[in-house]
Amino acid sequence: MSENAKTKEVIVKLPKTMVSELTACTHESVEEIGDYVYVSTQRVMRTTYGSNHIREAMIKGYVEMSQINLSIACECSHAEYEAEHTTVRLVSGG
Repeated sequence: MSENAKTKEVIVKLPKTMVSELTACTHESVEEIGDYVYVSTQRVMRTTYGSNHIREAMIKGYVEMSQINLSIACECSHAEYEAEHTTVRLVSGG
């Protein structure tokens, strides 16, 4: 997929006071403020969408593990029954 298909260019209009504050904070010219907005947007996307991706992966992992745990429990149920039966037999002497 090309970058143009994944992204969309937008125009951001900032108040003059904000631009002057950004210029003062970053010690960069007004023309370079666009880079500041780009970097800030990328940071927001990483934190917002990145954590969502991790969350989806965790959900998928838990669903897969639940199926594995159920299979293990079903396979071992006869061993649990045998252990309980042996314990009752030994305790009651029968």
